[in-house]
Amino acid sequence: MGLFSKTNKNIGSGSDIEGADSRKGFYWVEDQKGENVMWRLPRNVMWNDNVLVREDEYGIFFRDGKALVVFDRPDRYALTTQNIPILKNILGTVVGNVQIGEFYWAQKREFRDKFGTPQPLAFRDVDFGVVQLRIFGQFSYKVVDPLLLITQFVGTKGLTRSEEIVDWLKAQVVTILNDTLGELKAKKQMGVLDMPAYLQEIEQLCLAKLTTETEVYGLKIMKFAGLNINMPEEVQEAINKRGAMSALGVNYMQYQSGKAIEGIGQGAAQGGEGSGFAMMGAGMGAGMGMGNMMAQGMAGAGGQPAPFGGQPGAAGTGAPATQKSSGQTTKCGKCGADVPVGTKFCPECGEKMASGPVCTVCGAVLTPGAKFCPECGAKISAAQNCPKCGISVPAGTKFCPECGQKI
Repeated sequence: MGLFSKTNKNIGSGSDIEGADSRKGFYWVEDQKGENVMWRLPRNVMWNDNVLVREDEYGIFFRDGKALVVFDRPDRYALTTQNIPILKNILGTVVGNVQIGEFYWAQKREFRDKFGTPQPLAFRDVDFGVVQLRIFGQFSYKVVDPLLLITQFVGTKGLTRSEEIVDWLKAQVVTILNDTLGELKAKKQMGVLDMPAYLQEIEQLCLAKLTTETEVYGLKIMKFAGLNINMPEEVQEAINKRGAMSALGVNYMQYQSGKAIEGIGQGAAQGGEGSGFAMMGAGMGAGMGMGNMMAQGMAGAGGQPAPFGGQPGAAGTGAPATQKSSGQTTKCGKCGADVPVGTKFCPECGEKMASGPVCTVCGAVLTPGAKFCPECGAKISAAQNCPKCGISVPAGTKFCPECGQKI
């Protein structure tokens, strides 16, 4: 807070304060605390100006590039030689309205803030080469020496705004952090994968170094915590792959092949662009598997494997061909089931089928020389049946056209 020459926030006027110089008119006290570490009265103070310092503040009189006096107790102070004895040596006898210097306030309380690397930090890792790291965290600080604070920042660096001091402080944090990571890498061979195990040690080392670096500026880092180290996406992906390969017990090529097959399978299940390839792969795999099974079956039976796409029992394979059926059936004499002509045993009851001529209408077995079918009464034609396969052949045929049996 300070004495202002324009009406920003009317808390009290200079003429209302005991001992204020009424010739200077009205001056309003404005509360500028907020999150400001320090702030300055917007104009130079005059001889016999009155300033107010509260219990949570420091008041600092500044002149000629140096902080001369600190008011650390809550009170109202008149800027005269009574409160600033050194003015007598500097100014001598003061007559009239004379500008005597500047006035600053600084807060006593502890501040908390966050920091982050504006640009990624380059870190040379043993496993991944040079990687870019982004680091975030929290820290707290407070003013421990207001004389040094004003002298170093205002007098030496020319920083008069609180934001400039905080930005400088964050830059120091990032610099110390980078130095600490390099030190741990050199001394303990710390890599990217080891950093989570070193977070607490990194915080403690940074806190000790920051305390030494900032106390000469009147500031002290009280706490340094919440460190969060983020790696680039490609490095994080590589770490995840390495962990997955280790868990599965596979190498890189096996892992990539498995991921590719998994992706094709998902595409096929969703009917996407990969479905055609998935179907093709599945078909090829099934075809090859069936071919292997057929080849093994044929080899186990003592035959030769059939050519790819060929049929078992083809010419030159040594396997018997399946006997073609004539399409006619006959009745089983025991269970009455319909049995294809030429079958030697009934598939239902296992009864041996009788051989001989059959009716061309109902397929019943005929008595030799019968003129009518005993089952359906149909007239028996001059045609006869093959005694081997049972199909009807024209009368006078010497060999069965189906099986070659001599009639």
